[in-house]
Amino acid sequence: MFIPPEADHVTSPVEKTSGHGRTRRMATAVCRWCGRLRYELAPAAVSFGMTCMGWLHHAVGVDPAAYAGYGLGVAATAGLTWGGLKFKSSVATSLGIASTATLINSGLGAVTGPSVPSLISGGVVTIASYAVYVPWLVKTRHERFNLQIKAAKTAPLPDGMGVNIGQPGVTGDTEEETALRRALVALGVPAVDVSRIVFTDTGWYAMVTLPPGKNTSAHAVIAKRQQLQANLDLPGRLRLAEGPQANQLIVRMQSHDPLAGPGIPWPGTRISSIEQPIPIGIYPDGSEILIDIVDGHVLIAGGTNKGKSGAVNVLAANLVACDDAYLAGIDMKPGALELGPWQPNMVALADDADTARQLLVWLKGEMTRRGKYLATLRGPNGERVKKWTREHGKYIVLIIDELAELLRQAPDVASELMTLMQVSRAMGIRIIAATQSPSEQAFGGKGTDTRQQFGVRIGLPVNEPTPINMIMGTGAYGQGWRLDELDLPGKCMVSSERYFEPNEGRCYWITEHQILETSLEHASPDAETAEEGRPHPEPDPEPEPTPPTPPGGGGGPRGGRPVLRAVPTFPDGSRIPDNRQPLWEALEKAGPEGLTKPEAVSRGICNHHTSIGPWLSQWVAAGWVQEDSKRNRAVVYVLTAAQHTPAPEASATDEEIAACRTSL
Repeated sequence: MFIPPEADHVTSPVEKTSGHGRTRRMATAVCRWCGRLRYELAPAAVSFGMTCMGWLHHAVGVDPAAYAGYGLGVAATAGLTWGGLKFKSSVATSLGIASTATLINSGLGAVTGPSVPSLISGGVVTIASYAVYVPWLVKTRHERFNLQIKAAKTAPLPDGMGVNIGQPGVTGDTEEETALRRALVALGVPAVDVSRIVFTDTGWYAMVTLPPGKNTSAHAVIAKRQQLQANLDLPGRLRLAEGPQANQLIVRMQSHDPLAGPGIPWPGTRISSIEQPIPIGIYPDGSEILIDIVDGHVLIAGGTNKGKSGAVNVLAANLVACDDAYLAGIDMKPGALELGPWQPNMVALADDADTARQLLVWLKGEMTRRGKYLATLRGPNGERVKKWTREHGKYIVLIIDELAELLRQAPDVASELMTLMQVSRAMGIRIIAATQSPSEQAFGGKGTDTRQQFGVRIGLPVNEPTPINMIMGTGAYGQGWRLDELDLPGKCMVSSERYFEPNEGRCYWITEHQILETSLEHASPDAETAEEGRPHPEPDPEPEPTPPTPPGGGGGPRGGRPVLRAVPTFPDGSRIPDNRQPLWEALEKAGPEGLTKPEAVSRGICNHHTSIGPWLSQWVAAGWVQEDSKRNRAVVYVLTAAQHTPAPEASATDEEIAACRTSL
């Protein structure tokens, strides 16, 4: 019998713990099971009953008259069998054979009592009866299925068709079960069995066993959910999911929504460490939705105006209060409209493709540095330390708002992002990525798909079923992760190591005033915007301000806020690969005089001039480099006038040169 976990509250604690209550529940379950399968158990029950009657007769004593009675009964049933065979009556023949076997079994029990011959006789009779009974039962049920389907399509169903739940019919124990059975019949998928409907505070649920077949599978019924709900004609919202077996369907009807309303107010920050679970909302039973950041990267995805910003801000509001975490952000809205209020609490905030590229490159370098640092550590027994904890320094959490827009504007950062997603967890770096456009391109494309790296997935309402499997995983739609049925902004379903089953909840609603107040409370004392606390800071007059130092130090063995250097890029904005950067910088430094391939070899830029030939050819074809005369019979390559940047004068100091390349 199907009893989901959420049904536990329907039984009182006293009844659960008392022996009388357990005995009563067990007896009730056995009686209900026997009632549902009474047609399947009928031959065995008759055979067992007649055997017991024979043993009882043996116990009270058997006189000659009783022997004569058994003999006459066997003779009569044998005659009935002979008559059925003679006049070709299958009913008379079957009845005669069954009666003869039953009387022989009972008579043998009366003569021998409880003995091995009597048990063997009872077993043989039972097996023989099932060999005849099962084909008849299957045929009869198929005929009833066809009759019910025809009746449902042509006229109202009479209550007399299947007035029980043991035999497939259209009338159940309750009004809801009757409606469910009739709705399935009208859909062309009669139920083989419907488990006892369990009523909860929000509605009811049950599990339906469907006939075997492709067109009657649970997946096929889920695809017709709207038609099934129309057939039910009951108040509430219908939810369907696949059961443990392919032909089992879990049906949930929600008649009351405790999460309805304008929003659930955010109760405030209640954690002080990133290693503590972060509450982001509540479930219908009042329990909180907890997110474990240390368990893996977090994906937040949903449609436009469906609560994505609220979930991001609730996570950020909790993270800024953690003493063992640094916060960084990438907000692809110009001016960082979403994450801007948290800038006083962040070590870095990027709001365009260039600064986002710099931040990801810095994070990749920090990941490498932390990995080398962990390699120097040993545990109490001399074992290598392979996982970053708060004992080694602060965690780093990167929040990316609108991941799809980042990869659209800077597709070259997909490799850095994939490396961080796959490797950085062991080095104490976590990524929270939010997107309103869940698509293959939003996760890096086929070659760099990052979806499998998200250990925690927060699915918000979507407008159609297509993105559900992309957000929650392959097959999620059929398993009940119906994000398209979430009817209010902020409603969500969470998949993580803590939550395996689809369960509808709702995220907290955090106001702009709470965001500003929390940001100011936990802002860095030396952050430039901490005093003003502007939710939308104005552009700084200095083009390349120096990042402030972090509050309280830390951040690993070196610590400190990141000093982000400008990442070299080609004229089209794409990043220059590390192996091509020396050649490009040499061309920039050469200026109008240009550079030849032999000169590049002599300066140690490459081992042989053929290795840089394809690169120069690509740059010439792109219009970034031009061929300008020859020097010592070698072609001179010069940056085009539009792309050439004069090299710094020799009198410039190293600090001035570094300042020119400092960004953010």
